[in-house]
Amino acid sequence: MEAEVVLEHQEFLEYYQPVHDAALSGVQLKGFRPGGAPKDLAEKAINKEKVFEESVNKAVRDSLQEITKENNWQLIDQPKVEVLETNPQANQGLKLKVTLTVFPEVQLGNYQKIVKKVLAEKKAVSVTDQEVEKTVDWVLNSRAKLTRVNREAKKGDAVEIDFSGAANGKPVEGASGKSDQFILGEGKFVPGFEEQIAGHKEGESFYFSVNFPEDYWKEDLRAQKVDFEVGLRSVFEREVPALTDDFAKGLGKFEKAADFRKSVQAGIAKEKEEKENERIRIKILEAIAKNSKIEPPQIMAERTLDNLVAKYKTILKDSAKESELRKSLEEKAKNEVAGNLILYQIAKGQKIEPTKEEVEAEANKLAGKFDPQKVYDYSYGIVQNRKVFEYLEGLK
Repeated sequence: MEAEVVLEHQEFLEYYQPVHDAALSGVQLKGFRPGGAPKDLAEKAINKEKVFEESVNKAVRDSLQEITKENNWQLIDQPKVEVLETNPQANQGLKLKVTLTVFPEVQLGNYQKIVKKVLAEKKAVSVTDQEVEKTVDWVLNSRAKLTRVNREAKKGDAVEIDFSGAANGKPVEGASGKSDQFILGEGKFVPGFEEQIAGHKEGESFYFSVNFPEDYWKEDLRAQKVDFEVGLRSVFEREVPALTDDFAKGLGKFEKAADFRKSVQAGIAKEKEEKENERIRIKILEAIAKNSKIEPPQIMAERTLDNLVAKYKTILKDSAKESELRKSLEEKAKNEVAGNLILYQIAKGQKIEPTKEEVEAEANKLAGKFDPQKVYDYSYGIVQNRKVFEYLEGLK
């Protein structure tokens, strides 16, 4: 959106003159006390471009405040300013072209009705005995006693290996590791790999080939034959403890093994509940978006996309090309922007605002890590969105 700002000579002079006079008073020339140099010499010494720029910035700031207030606009980016004509010393005013990025208009459909329909689809959470036992087994296995042994490795042992893979004589990216420890038989590696390690002793080096699955996640390795060189560095026999009352006491504030199992069950239930809530919230925003008119500015989508790319590059830690990653995340970025605009519009319509205490409590989680004002603004948005969802979830 473009707007034209026009100030008559006298109007612009009210901005220009104070800045100009302040610059003059600050001139220091050899042989003269500060501010005492002759005016003609001081005029030559001041940075006229800087004076003009500061004057324009002040004029633009005040003018935009007036324009945005009159039109009830909310700016979401720094305005771009182009000076069309001016010369304050030749009794000219100021004429500017200002390009604004304004917070978009969001026209929501009957979101209350939509939300009630989606909430009716929420699934009840349940936890099976098998899920509890699987988690208990994981905890017990993570505390297994390891004893180094001089025998052939077998399923269930912990082993440490060095390995490298090659296809057609060329090293395969990601198919090498040094002193990598894992439990033999758990399926950490590609099918057919771990079976080749069983039967070998510590200190042995050996070779074998594995055919990668046709549906392997890395396209260039699908159905490929990869030749491996493996050095078995160590073999450990694992003694997995039993879940007794005494063992449970060592895991936390539990008196009995049954107390620990109940805690595991509650933890799984909580995790499932959170996942279901997240699924429903995403579905709510998607359903509202389909029945609303939302035209987010490109800059909002670009900034969100930039943040997503930075986040996923850190998590993936691979050599994925940024251009490919950006393309794959474009839709997600658009959905996030649309969702945030929906939440903002509902908060505005329902007058949902966080209290200062709520925002400060959220901001304290990031205290000292980032710019305080940015942390406060970010925390305000987090708390406001949470309160909007609480409002929506109460529409059952």
